[in-house]
Amino acid sequence: MHQVRLFSLTFIFTLLSLLSYAQQTATIKGTVTTSNGKPAAYISVGLKGKGQGTITDDEGKYTINRVKPGTYTIKASAVGINSSEQTITVVEGENKTLNFVLVENDQALEEVTVAGINKKYKVSLPSATLRLNEPLLEAPQNIQVVSNQVIKDQQLISMSDGILRNVSGAVRLEHWGDLYTNVLMRGSQIQAMRNGFNVVSSYWGPLTEDMSFVDHIEFVKGPAGFMLGNGDPSGMYNVVTKKPTGLNQGEVSFTAGSYDLYRTTIDLDHKLTSDGKFLFRLNAAAQSKGSFRPYEENDRYSFAPVLSYQITPSTKLTAEYTLQNAKMTEVGSYYLFSTTGYATLPRDFTLTQPGVQPTRINDHSLTFNLQQQLGQNWKLTAQAAYYKYLQNGSSSWPSAVYPNGTIIRNVGIWDAESSMHLAQVFLNGTVNTGGIVHRILAGFDGGKKDYIADWGQSHDLDA
Repeated sequence: MHQVRLFSLTFIFTLLSLLSYAQQTATIKGTVTTSNGKPAAYISVGLKGKGQGTITDDEGKYTINRVKPGTYTIKASAVGINSSEQTITVVEGENKTLNFVLVENDQALEEVTVAGINKKYKVSLPSATLRLNEPLLEAPQNIQVVSNQVIKDQQLISMSDGILRNVSGAVRLEHWGDLYTNVLMRGSQIQAMRNGFNVVSSYWGPLTEDMSFVDHIEFVKGPAGFMLGNGDPSGMYNVVTKKPTGLNQGEVSFTAGSYDLYRTTIDLDHKLTSDGKFLFRLNAAAQSKGSFRPYEENDRYSFAPVLSYQITPSTKLTAEYTLQNAKMTEVGSYYLFSTTGYATLPRDFTLTQPGVQPTRINDHSLTFNLQQQLGQNWKLTAQAAYYKYLQNGSSSWPSAVYPNGTIIRNVGIWDAESSMHLAQVFLNGTVNTGGIVHRILAGFDGGKKDYIADWGQSHDLDA
């Protein structure tokens, strides 16, 4: 009983104290409208110089509580609105109403600059194999670059594995698994380049590059006359491989993921001489990869050594060899056919089976690049390359799809061989005429390409 009385007395004294404090302060409230009579929401209303205020609600109303007695200047303000001030005097326990009518001003934000210090994804200059010899910002061409840091942070492992999500307006033309990339941009398939060479020998190809030896990828939208022989109206992409940096460094990485993905990469970058003239870099990778569908695989390894020698202060020679070996499910099995409509088959449905031999590919390339500086404003670049592509495998397609959903599968031979001999010479220069800078590019781009494929023999798997 005594505890109940004590609690009651405490509650009464607390309530009286609050009522007494409320009577010692005042409340200011009101409505803020625009010049056309509409409520002005999210307007700042406060006691000028006192740090006490509030924001109007959706109906333009505001309330400032616990204002001590006195004379104040109340200010209503917002961006794009002429601020308004009124002087008011309040006494203890008073509820004061103060309305504002605001007028829009004719001032506008001319420019908003957002600055950041993280530039790890930004690429300012194109590669030498793009031949522009000017910053990307000054190039009269739409060029997007997927940098090496983007490739690392997104854990991309091949050209067909998420690269295109970083490029606006670019999609894969067909779904050939990890065999071919085939990029569609501006209405048609674009050309595939590697270090400035056009490496397309047929509609099917080239083999997707493993990202272990790729530094960055440049996407050029629209015709690229500066790439000499490339006049494709849709554009092209240029894969730039890793080169020695002159630093002694190394990296080993291991990746594991869904569907039995296991991957190891090695990157060794080293100076072979103390003066830094002779440089070496080695990139290698090995991968075993399954799929969300049974009996599908994508195993591959790559080996890419690079040697660079600074012959004189103005002359540099680079030699590069790349080997890619792939073993994957036969082409065509990635496609599904149904008579009941789109997305009606189970997610793990596949047309392949364990008895079908996988497709095996060996892709070799050897490149020599010579750079000669001719004075301060001129540079001569000459390079030659040999590409060899060998494929032994099969192609799987339905020979019939019946109304009841029965599919008759057919497997045929798909062996292919491709060889390319390519050469380029180009000259970059800069000439000034008064305050005008002229950038000059002249060159030669030639080569010989041969492609042979056999897919004539086939046989039905199902009766």
